[in-house]
Amino acid sequence: MIWPFRPHPPLSLNHKVTCERRFAEIGRLLRHRLPRPATIVRPEEIATLIDGCSQGDLPQSLFGFMRARIFPEDTIPAGWAEAETLTINGQSLPYAITSDETGQATGIHFHPLLKHTPERLAAVTATAAAEHLVCSQKLADRLSSSSFELIPLFFGFGPLMSHAAMYELPDAAKGLELTRTARVGAVSPLDFGYSMALADWSLKTNHEDFLNVLRLDAKEGLQKGLRFLRKTNDCSFETDFLERQEADTVGFVMARLQGRSHSRQLNTLLDLYSAPDRLDDDLMEPVAGLLRHPEAEIQRMATATLARCSILPRAVHDELVILAEDGSAAIRRAAVSALRPGYDNDDSVLEMMIEFLRRSDRALIAVSLNTLLKYNSWPDGVSDAVLKALSTMVLSSGMDDLALGVRLLEKAHADPDQALTLHFADDPTALAIFAELKGHDPELSGTANAD
Repeated sequence: MIWPFRPHPPLSLNHKVTCERRFAEIGRLLRHRLPRPATIVRPEEIATLIDGCSQGDLPQSLFGFMRARIFPEDTIPAGWAEAETLTINGQSLPYAITSDETGQATGIHFHPLLKHTPERLAAVTATAAAEHLVCSQKLADRLSSSSFELIPLFFGFGPLMSHAAMYELPDAAKGLELTRTARVGAVSPLDFGYSMALADWSLKTNHEDFLNVLRLDAKEGLQKGLRFLRKTNDCSFETDFLERQEADTVGFVMARLQGRSHSRQLNTLLDLYSAPDRLDDDLMEPVAGLLRHPEAEIQRMATATLARCSILPRAVHDELVILAEDGSAAIRRAAVSALRPGYDNDDSVLEMMIEFLRRSDRALIAVSLNTLLKYNSWPDGVSDAVLKALSTMVLSSGMDDLALGVRLLEKAHADPDQALTLHFADDPTALAIFAELKGHDPELSGTANAD
């Protein structure tokens, strides 16, 4: 089918690439285990299994069915747990896998509340079977936790998982006869729908044949996703991604950054930003070329990625200063994180960041403090600005962010302890927080290091 126009993607760019990265992560890791293509399990098949089983036997029956498709080499007993054994800090876990002293799984137990939602129980058992596979194969450190929910899709359980991703709760505020919808897990029905589209596009599955049994949000993700992918091929991975070895040469990365696919540009930036090594100097220019990209998320990630460069030309650094002054809140934070000393306009850059300490939100204050610590000297007034920043942060920011402010105060003020004591004289809670901070952070000495 040929569309006369470019279809809209089913998700925002950042959301779309997040789904694609999760899908590709699972596919590559489990490539040798995946059925090609997977036979899709219809929701009515699960319903028949549930109807033909007693409630006491339901966990074992459902888990055995899911496990046989996902991890047929191993079997463990399944049953109901006592509610209190799956309640931690007031939060109920849907299931727990028990292990022996060697780490070998010995059983799985499900929360008794799932007795009232058999379809949700079926999805939970599929997730549990996926976790059992991942942990038994020692793959857990290579997958994000939300990936457990998506793994069953690769084995034919996409419609089931999308159905059980939401559930209805009584709405006490409007009367018990009314309900509200609540999310279950990290993967939404729309995400499942787009992931089913990715599977049909790249793995040649047939989720499209099951549109009539999907809930509307999952159906939208599948239909719009397939139409977009087939028309544009704009995805962060190729259709044959399971067969190809992704190149990581500078030339290959440069080509992806300079290509036309926004999804591949963002995906490449995310990889560069999270890489353990500094950014290759040859990639600085193509990354900097995305600083004015029309997609805000690509612009933000390009800005943040430049923080990983060893050197920045003056022109690029000046562009970062402009973004720090005039960009959106997210881009401003990214730009400030990439700034560094060594330019003849350092004084004006320092004044800008010190002004951020006085007037900005907590997130920008924390980034500004971290960047200010890269410098060896600061203009007059920095101590007052840091104290003002600490006042903004003290009751609502984490200890790591507060520590940045105290470290800068120790470097810039002749008597940082006295400065804190005087500034927070009327706030004993704040003083107690700073005392606790100094007791736990070895980098905070409480001694003066005045310039």
